[in-house]
Parts: sequence; structure tokens; C-alpha cells
Amino acid sequence: MNGPALRILHVASEVAPFSKSGGLADVCASLPEALALHGHENVVISPHYGSLRGLAPHPTTLRATLVLNHRAFEIEYVEQRDTVRNLRLVFVRCDEIYSRSGYYYDPLTNRDYDDNDVRFAVLACAALHWCRLTDWQPHIVHGHDWQTGTLPLFMRSPRFESYFDSSRFVLTIHNMAFQGRFHPGSRVWVDHAEDRAGPGGAAEFLGTFSYLKLAIDLADAINTVSPTYAHELRTVEHMGFGLGALLHSRHMHFSGILNGIDTHVWNPETDELLAARYTSTTLAQRNRNKRALCERFSLPYEQTMPLVGMVSRISDQKGFGIVLPVIGELISGPAQIVILGNGDPEFERQLRAAEYAYPHRVKLITSYDEPLAHLIYGGCDIFLMPSLFEPCGLSQMMALRYGAPVVARETGGLADTISDVARDPVQGTGFLFHEFEPRALAYALKRSFQTFRNLDKWRGLQRHGMKQDFSWRRSARVYEEMYRRALHNPRFAG
Repeated sequence: MNGPALRILHVASEVAPFSKSGGLADVCASLPEALALHGHENVVISPHYGSLRGLAPHPTTLRATLVLNHRAFEIEYVEQRDTVRNLRLVFVRCDEIYSRSGYYYDPLTNRDYDDNDVRFAVLACAALHWCRLTDWQPHIVHGHDWQTGTLPLFMRSPRFESYFDSSRFVLTIHNMAFQGRFHPGSRVWVDHAEDRAGPGGAAEFLGTFSYLKLAIDLADAINTVSPTYAHELRTVEHMGFGLGALLHSRHMHFSGILNGIDTHVWNPETDELLAARYTSTTLAQRNRNKRALCERFSLPYEQTMPLVGMVSRISDQKGFGIVLPVIGELISGPAQIVILGNGDPEFERQLRAAEYAYPHRVKLITSYDEPLAHLIYGGCDIFLMPSLFEPCGLSQMMALRYGAPVVARETGGLADTISDVARDPVQGTGFLFHEFEPRALAYALKRSFQTFRNLDKWRGLQRHGMKQDFSWRRSARVYEEMYRRALHNPRFAG
């Protein structure tokens, strides 16, 4: 640790394993843990959803009443101390806005909740109120994604300004596509927002009130989750979703820091969810996981036929628009494919049709199953991530750690974590393609199948992937440096 210990408040809409819809939840659990190992004090504050999992019995609770826009919200703070990870977790319980079947949208209609502006303004205000209520004054208030975008404005409001005057606000953008855009009237839920919501204001974006734009405009430091994605957001027009120019104007305060994974949870040598555990020197044992995966889904087990795995949200962003046209080529490879994920109903329908047409080659599982995810990483021969864009991606790191070379599009964090074997035959870890087109994906898959047939080359590829360091150790240091720079500089005026 370079300098005195810091008090860091993380505010996030989800945190694993209690609430999870994607990689954001994993990061908001693993990053604070890594920072705690460096001697820093971390508190994570997140909503207490109706579907919250894994809370210990008899947690510590505090009660408070928050008033926003003349509406009173009865809040219960449910605190759990994670002694293993040295974390304090505080869940904001307010059943009228959080006790629902989904986090952000109704699973029955796939429509965003109409009051998401209220729900996440309450989260931001409640997080700051907890600090003052418990007299825990953070050096850094770290907001994750648009759901925390109102934090810097609340911090500057008369309600909280004196308490957070010496604190700094840091924003991590996990996915620029989600911007928290609402009707301009949403400003009534945020203290001190009147002069920020009009034309040209910090929160105004194409006639909407954008929580993400507000956070970008007022943050003392901003990062996203990989160096390549940071470059893409500033330089590739469509990648910034309208906010690239703003990020470019903040380039002195903007960086890309690669995510990590929890290497204790994701460790094939100790993973009890696998049929067989193994290391880079005992890769023959890995075939037992492939056999177990095939048996579970009545797929014929063939050691010499590549089994392709995907663990992904089913969406165009994740590349399913180019996967479906090449299913026929993949099968004639010959190969099999197992997909764990859910999402776009039309993509799911087409995948079900492929599964029906090729029952011994294609398998789709749409109910999320964490043990099955581990078995796919540990049992598939090739892992597929053909994303249109990928801010960081964690699945490719998990796959490589489990000895599954990755076929991926060269974008965002995929470009930062995968080395193409054609460019680096000695240290390559996968197969990259650039154009977001079916033919480019098909060619990358063909290259992987050809290499798979050469066992010596394939074993080398697997071992190179398993040797990569995807822990949070280095990234936590970079976050610490960003925090200290923000504290050293005057608060950004905005």
C-alpha cells in the first residue's frame, strides 16, 4: 500500500452472490475484496431486492426515513459483515421500490420499470445518508454504472455537501450502452438538479435526463473496464452511444482498467463443481468434465470432436446475430455446441429450432445454473465470445483459466486478454476475428478446429491460457492509484 489506508464506499445496483444479472455483480464483490487485501476499508451498498440470495440470519439493521420530492421512503439498512472477504455489505431495503421479480425490468414483459429513476435516486441518497448516520466518512465514493449517476449531485447538494466536502467521486462505466435516460421531469427526484437538467446542462442528453451523463460530467475520476474499450469509447463514434465526445473532453480524468476474476472461486484445481479437477500438467483429466457435460444433455461423447461452449446473455451485443448463420457450418465442422444463457426471444426461438434439427449437436439451456457454468468452462474444448462490443468480459478469463482456448471478436476487453495464436504461435491463447460478420466468425472457428486436431499444439494453447494472471492483484493497485490522484486534485468543478 502506497500511502495511508483509504475508506472506500462502493455503490452498485448488484453484488455477487446476493444479486447478479451479469459481470457487474462479480466486479462489485471482487474489487472491494482485492482492495481490502491492500489494507483499505470498504463498504458496499446495494438494493435489498425481493430475490436477494444468501443473507446470513439476524443481520444488523438501521432504520431511516428519506424524503425526495416531498415523498417519504421508509428505509431499512440491512448490514452483513463478510469476515472471509473483510467486507461490510449494506443492503437498502425499501420494499415499495425494490421488492420485485426483476432488478431493472419486469421479466414478464421485458420492459424497464417505469420508476427506475426513483429507485436509483433513492439508492444514491440512501447510501450517502447511511455514511452520515453511522459517521463513516469515505475518502472515495465509487459509483458503478448509470444507476449511481446521481451520487455526485447529491454529494454537492445542501443535504450532504458539508459531510462529503473532502470526499471524491469516482465513476466506473461497465457498459456505455446503458445510460439511465429518463424524462426531464425525473430531475425532481435529485437534489439540486434544476440547473443541471435544462439544455446544455450536465444531465441533459438529447432531450432526456441522463444519469450516466450527469456522472461523467461531475466525476473526479472516470474509468471503464479495459484499456481497449476506453480507447473505443473516445475514438469510435458509435461505441460512445452519443457520449464519446464528452468522454474525450474528460480524457485527462478517464482511463481503462482491466477487470479481474476471483481466482479462488474460479480455480480448476480446487473447483468442487467439476466432475474432475485438474491443472495445466494434468489436462487429460479434463476429458472427464467433457464426458459429464455430454452425458448431462444426452450428447454423444467424442473425444476427437470439438465441443464449443457459450455462457452468455443471448443478445445481438453478444454476437448471436452472427452465430446463428454459422450453426450449420459449425455442426459440419464437425462440432457440438452447448449454450447457457437467456435473453432475446427471437434468438432463443431460432436456437431452439437448431436444437430440434440437430439434437445430438446443439443444446440450449435458458435457466441460469452456476454449477453448470463451471462444468461448461471445465468441459468444453473451445469457448465462443463473438461479441459486437465487449467492455471487458469475464467469461473469456474464466474459460482460459479452465483450459478452454477462446474464439472471440477482437474488441474491448477481448482484445486485451486474448492473444491470437496466428500472431503469437508461442504464447497464443485463442483465435480472434475483426469483422462482425458470419464469414469472419466461421473462419476463426475453422482455424480453431484445425488446431484442435493437433493434440500437441492444442495442449500448448491450453497451458498458455491457464498460465495467464487474471487476478485482481494488479488492477486493484491501479484503482488505488486512481483514487489517490483524485484525492490529490481539487474537486472537479463540472
